[in-house]
Amino acid sequence: MLQVFIDNKMFRRFLAYATFSALGAGVLQLFLLLSVHMLYENPMYTGIVGFLMAAPHIISFVVGPVIDRNNKVLVMRITTLFEFIVVALLAFTPLLEQFGVVIMFVVAAVFSFAALFERPATTALLPQVVEENQILQANSLFQMVATFGGLIIAVALFLLLGAGNANFAVIYGVSAVFLALAFLLSLFLKDPSEKKIETDSTSYNYLKDLKEAVRFIRSNVLLFIIIAMVLNQFFAEMANVNRPAFLEYHVGVQGYIIFTVAALVGNIFASALMGSLGKKVKIGRLIFGVFVLAGVIRIAFAYVLPVSFAGGLATIMIYAVFINMLGITVHSLHQKIPLKEMVGRVDTMSTTFQSIFVTFGALAGGFLGSIVSDVAHVFIFQGIMLLLIALFVLFIPSIRKLPVMEEVL
Repeated sequence: MLQVFIDNKMFRRFLAYATFSALGAGVLQLFLLLSVHMLYENPMYTGIVGFLMAAPHIISFVVGPVIDRNNKVLVMRITTLFEFIVVALLAFTPLLEQFGVVIMFVVAAVFSFAALFERPATTALLPQVVEENQILQANSLFQMVATFGGLIIAVALFLLLGAGNANFAVIYGVSAVFLALAFLLSLFLKDPSEKKIETDSTSYNYLKDLKEAVRFIRSNVLLFIIIAMVLNQFFAEMANVNRPAFLEYHVGVQGYIIFTVAALVGNIFASALMGSLGKKVKIGRLIFGVFVLAGVIRIAFAYVLPVSFAGGLATIMIYAVFINMLGITVHSLHQKIPLKEMVGRVDTMSTTFQSIFVTFGALAGGFLGSIVSDVAHVFIFQGIMLLLIALFVLFIPSIRKLPVMEEVL
């Protein structure tokens, strides 16, 4: 996994940019909802911010052709600069004054809109920077470094809040510094496909490009992978909206923080496993096995946590390992299977469908959580659905027969 880091100078620069960008965004996303809740204690305000952060991703598909037909590094520079400006504004805004919450609404909207462009731009740039047989290892390293850094920052900031120093200006200042560093690092990046983009610019047709991506997805295994991931996200979100109440009831607020950190640790393990062993495992078997194991562990979580804190901690960490292994694998397939000039469109279409079903999953989860006698039943239901998704994968030959990542076409 480290070989791609050692041999490729442009990848090292890209990794540094992506890490600081992820840290800046992660700090904001982690604390924006919390700060609105603590400062204003108005559920309507919290709901508006949550909507502004999530809703733009439903239209991700419209961004794909723009990313594929333009300089991806330039897109990253512009969006990161916008993100820095609005977060820096938030750091210096007296939030408790009359227009404080309005500023928070604006930041949530602008940041989410910028992220619509930045994420697919970084996704589409990676296959231009590394060799095809290094995509899985590169994604694993991206995930590991960003998660490890985020884990340290999250623990430090949670300790700050736990000590009674809820200074959100400082927290947003930290986020702004990370984004400023990401912008400066983007100045040292170059899009290797820039010349080809200029050559093809005369034939640019937005709707044609969009339809081309739809036809491509419908004609190969990505269609079934996206269906499996959409179903996974739907049922995962049903459980996620009930997770705070379930954890707070059984382990308390501090326990909830510990479980959040445990999930991040699981993410690091997943990245290490995929970086070192992922290229040796047949992808079809990996996807099927992950869905089966994640389903079993999710069901176990519902039964174990009420009787054992340590057992619940172990199950949530193992679940995070499997789910993040799945995420790294699917993200790599989105970059590996399409033509390099189509990666942005394919990725944003997948994001759109998943975002739509996440929204509906949150609503369904809220309804289900309000009618069941025990919230644990929601997690049992999710686990059963994961097992059914595994059966779906098993009965789709194009997924089941996927070879090792290096042989995927």
